[in-house]
Amino acid sequence: MSTLTLTPARRLAILVTLGALSAFGPLSLDLYLPSLPDLAADLGATEALGQLTISLCMIGLAAGQLLVGPVSDRTGRRVPLLIGVALYAVTSVLCALAPSIWALIALRLLQGLAGAAGIVIARAIVRDLFEGAEAARVFSLMVLVTGLAPILAPLAGAQIARFADWRGQFVVLAVIGALLAAAACT
Repeated sequence: MSTLTLTPARRLAILVTLGALSAFGPLSLDLYLPSLPDLAADLGATEALGQLTISLCMIGLAAGQLLVGPVSDRTGRRVPLLIGVALYAVTSVLCALAPSIWALIALRLLQGLAGAAGIVIARAIVRDLFEGAEAARVFSLMVLVTGLAPILAPLAGAQIARFADWRGQFVVLAVIGALLAAAACT
């Protein structure tokens, strides 16, 4: 499909969805940073174990891209994307319900693996839909979103922390995942 066959409304919807998918990494890592000390205290863990939740998510995000990218090349983009984004939403809910730091650490690894689908498949979709200068423009928009997300996510997390504890921030990530799953279905 080339950009000529996309209506302006459909093109905008695709760009917004791709931008949001590309922000999975920074959102997953940075949204709950303001509540990290509270998270560790609430779960009776050290700060180092609280920080390990970030490290394991980052490892999941990296490893997941290596796994999901080739799968989406072989099987198509839609199914791996829908599975990944849906699993991201589910693991985010499970993170909010985590009874211990060790459960949260394991769930964060799974959340990162699932979220990686959005990151790598969003890039692949750009390659599939756009060519030449248009592809470069779309990639630059995605880079802009990816660059802004680490700045805006902790600010949003701090605002969420005014109304909810660290578990609420994972609920917000679950809602984002569910909304992106719905967007990817269209």
